[in-house]
Amino acid sequence: MKHRLYSLAFALAAAVSAPASAMYVNPQGSGQVLLFPYFSVNNGQSTLMTLVNTTDRAKYLQIEFREGYNGRRVLDFGLALAPRDTWTSTVFGRDTQGAARIMTRDRSCTSPDKSGWESQYPGGGYQQPFLPFAYTGGHEDTGPLGDTRMREGYFVVIELAELGGALAAATTGSPSPNCFPFQIINPSSPDLRPPGGGIAGSFALVRAADGTLIAGNATAIEDFSQHVLLPDDAVLPEYLGRGNSRTGEVDAILPVGRGQNRLTYSTLGAPSRAKDALSALLMSDSVYGAMSRSLAPGSYTEWVLTAPTKYLYTDNEVLGVPLGSVTGAEPPFEAVFGGRHPGGSCSRYAAQGYDHEGRAFSFMTDPEFSAPPPGQHPQHALCYATNVVHFSDKTADGTTPLLGSRLGSKLWNPSPAAETATVRIDFGGRPGPTRAYNVLPAGISGPTLRGLPLLGFEATRYISANVPPGYLASYTVASPLRSKTVCSTAAGVPMACP
Repeated sequence: MKHRLYSLAFALAAAVSAPASAMYVNPQGSGQVLLFPYFSVNNGQSTLMTLVNTTDRAKYLQIEFREGYNGRRVLDFGLALAPRDTWTSTVFGRDTQGAARIMTRDRSCTSPDKSGWESQYPGGGYQQPFLPFAYTGGHEDTGPLGDTRMREGYFVVIELAELGGALAAATTGSPSPNCFPFQIINPSSPDLRPPGGGIAGSFALVRAADGTLIAGNATAIEDFSQHVLLPDDAVLPEYLGRGNSRTGEVDAILPVGRGQNRLTYSTLGAPSRAKDALSALLMSDSVYGAMSRSLAPGSYTEWVLTAPTKYLYTDNEVLGVPLGSVTGAEPPFEAVFGGRHPGGSCSRYAAQGYDHEGRAFSFMTDPEFSAPPPGQHPQHALCYATNVVHFSDKTADGTTPLLGSRLGSKLWNPSPAAETATVRIDFGGRPGPTRAYNVLPAGISGPTLRGLPLLGFEATRYISANVPPGYLASYTVASPLRSKTVCSTAAGVPMACP
């Protein structure tokens, strides 16, 4: 498979009218870049994926899957969509320990061509297992080396170009598209036009054993680029280095303060600040959501929190620092992956719960963390690219009860006891004897932002015995988490947004 390096962003935004292009999150759900916060084949689940070209123009896209520990690539391929075309696929596990696989029966063209994937799927279709090339051999990063590392994470879709001429015609061949032209695309082809947006997507975690489904829509980023994003061996810094409106600069629109803030970051120098434009759209000082943990009738809540730009700040290979470096991470993150904590890059958080009457309660640290061994991850921390905060009494090193995640962060022991509540998790200020703050430094223009670049959702499962004898009913629901953006001084002190 070809190797590429992309990243995404997440925020709440309104439609933008600005004199120059600037990336923003489209609340109507379509754009040039799509972010899917989670895939998993753990706990008997499969992940369904749907992409829709809502326009009357053909598109060439890049699909990329990243594992959840360090955000390293595990699979990527190109996809050509005809006008108004829809692509469907399934990520599944063939067993309980092997790597995830993608399967599709869709006729749309892929690059490499799906006919050359590992094997055809029984009953028709094509399948390809995820691959460990980015974290094994000379790329080891202190994280797990086995195939189970590729069973959960997040994935990205980015529009590289709109298609015209012969390339557009190839997407609509009858009875099947002509996929040969997409195997080697000439970057100077006049049939390649700048991305135009209009791509939408959805995902669903399906567990057939109990008939439950957790579904959501992708986050869509509009105006990511005004340039064709080929050759397709280019990496994200090169894409952003072209700027989305002016040479040497990249812009993002963030709805904070008295409306919309335009933030500008330089693409020049080393390290480039271009990645901060994406991270600015994700910055969350805190997130809010619901918690339910009841033994009778039975309910579980888990939060998926993904930091899709984290690897650009914490991966030793991206940063160019030796494996195991204690220093070298770039703000708003404070630790290189595998440095202070083997197999992780941890950012502490503080949590507060509120019962239905608004009374506050705390989450106490488990006794198992009273004297943690060297290298153990702290309890209340996000240590991975994808994290699953679980509200349960399971041990911290076990899989989570709902999603079966190996990337769990345990948040429990409410004091006083509570089974249902509203919960706020704060990321801007790191707990500890000395108060410290996570901040994204200001760029050429725009404010300093406090917190971490995150997106996610809450998932809850309810089990009911109020059905005919001998039967159980199981229900699941997914809801967006609410986030708060905070402007601050360089030292992390909150201040009014411009």
